[in-house]
Amino acid sequence: MKTHILILAFACVTAANAADKIAAISDAWQQSLAAESNNDYPGALESVLAFKSAGGETYLAAVRAGWLSYLNKDYTKAIQFYTTASRQEPRAITPHLGMFNVYLAQTQPEDALRAAREVLKIDQFHRPTLLIAGEILFNQQDYRKAEVYFERAYKLQPEDPLGVSWFGWAQINQGQARLAAPLFEKLMEINPEGYMVHEGFAITHGLPPGPPPGQR
Repeated sequence: MKTHILILAFACVTAANAADKIAAISDAWQQSLAAESNNDYPGALESVLAFKSAGGETYLAAVRAGWLSYLNKDYTKAIQFYTTASRQEPRAITPHLGMFNVYLAQTQPEDALRAAREVLKIDQFHRPTLLIAGEILFNQQDYRKAEVYFERAYKLQPEDPLGVSWFGWAQINQGQARLAAPLFEKLMEINPEGYMVHEGFAITHGLPPGPPPGQR
């Protein structure tokens, strides 16, 4: 009987300790969210590190610390935290998206492309990454590789004028104006006042620059 009482008492103490630990972890996380909402990124980072010290999950702490460091423009720390997060959860996309954003903020196109490829290894149809990576390649005049990304983005969402335009211009810059013609016809139908739509239509249809068809 005494043994049963001791076991029960031990179980109660253990449960109470576990509840206290969870409460401390949760409190630190909530404090971090509150600090972020007030744009206190250093304070939010301090709280998320307290979350980890209290026993919170390493991945959650690292990925959030990366985000907060990015917001605070401490890009070196952001990369370090995101790298830790990616090692904790190799199939998680968020750390690679985080590194992608950090490199974009630092205007480091080659590093950004490397991070984009890691994102696309996990999700080859991540459309925002396809468009941004394609734009980087386009600006580097690597139109063929840019077209690969733009085509994939276009097929995912054929109604989006931005994807249609990038896909068309990648083809034009490879001397494939005829292939791009249907794309600019679509743009003239759904977004005639869009950026460079008239110019693209003129190039793909052998027209001189000027007002679009039907306007004088």
